[in-house]
Amino acid sequence: MTVNLVIKVSPEMRKQARAIAALRGETISDVVRAAMTKYIQDALEEMEDIHETDAILARIKAGAATHSHDEVWVRMVELEAQGALPA
Repeated sequence: MTVNLVIKVSPEMRKQARAIAALRGETISDVVRAAMTKYIQDALEEMEDIHETDAILARIKAGAATHSHDEVWVRMVELEAQGALPA
């Protein structure tokens, strides 16, 4: 099932969108659906990132160990020397 969606755009945007869509063999509906799909996916990914960041900050606040950049770099060099890192 689909529903109609009415949006307001400038005449110039409509003209450009129609021309580009026609060149690509698409309809304006195709273009809007693709844009909305990307918008929704991006927003969901952003929300996941925020959730993960909040979880990390909560672990740090609860006392989880943290490491400086230098500490991490030293460990990476050690692992690389051991051949323990993927190529």
